[in-house]
Amino acid sequence: MTAFRMIAGACALAGFVALASHDASAACSRVTAQGEAVTKELATEMAKMNLNFAMATKNAKGSGAVKVSCGAPGPLAWTSCKAQQRACS
Repeated sequence: MTAFRMIAGACALAGFVALASHDASAACSRVTAQGEAVTKELATEMAKMNLNFAMATKNAKGSGAVKVSCGAPGPLAWTSCKAQQRACS
């Protein structure tokens, strides 16, 4: 099971996308990250892990709830999920 998680993590990391909109006058921004995997559950976890990674690179801490949205499986039955959270530094 650990090998499967590592493979899924590597695949999700390849699909990692982190977008952050930052207002220069504010100390907070909305951080968005994407995760892709074979199942919706794995894609959700990958998106949350990528979100935590994106916030760590910004030296920011999340505030509020994490919003996760997933789309329909795409080519090769991959599912893509997007996680968003407000982050303050």
